[in-house]
Amino acid sequence: MAPLFLSKDSPFGRPFRSTWDLLSETTSFISMREDADHYQDILRDWRRRLQEGSRDPEIQRQVREEIVALRKAFRKDGYDVSLGSFDIQCEGFRNETSMNEGYRRIVLLFSDRVILYETGEGNHLNLWEALEQKSRRIALSGNREYHHLWYRWKGRVLYLAGADSEPKESYARFCQIVQSKKLLLLASLKKLR
Repeated sequence: MAPLFLSKDSPFGRPFRSTWDLLSETTSFISMREDADHYQDILRDWRRRLQEGSRDPEIQRQVREEIVALRKAFRKDGYDVSLGSFDIQCEGFRNETSMNEGYRRIVLLFSDRVILYETGEGNHLNLWEALEQKSRRIALSGNREYHHLWYRWKGRVLYLAGADSEPKESYARFCQIVQSKKLLLLASLKKLR
């Protein structure tokens, strides 16, 4: 049998993530939650124990197990803790020249039940029409809120800017939604590339 060579980019070629990496990602995830204050004492305790016990493998193991247990509890509740390493930021308004900087068009639809989006080369009105048809096909009912935006990923940050066809008041509301529902948006848009 031929030897198995793993590239450094392969998830199997990397060592397990450090406890500090898990704690950092978990802390970022928790900071996006409305109940973040509830977890601050435990996060401080884990940091303190890791610093004081930096040479004690047993303390490292215990803290890691506690972090993993909390992450499993979040996953059981339907959360993707790895989203803690991502961010979304509102970035003012952009126009057609944004495509030269790597931005792409997107129209987002917020409803009572789901977040849908449409991206593509067409203008924002065409994307809106395609998204409206999609929402009808799935019989989406209730409140609807559309946003015409530009987006681009830079590292692990998704930048969203208002399009010319997005009213200023609507974009301001969108930015409030981004701040209050960051995890929900990240979960809905993480496959967006």
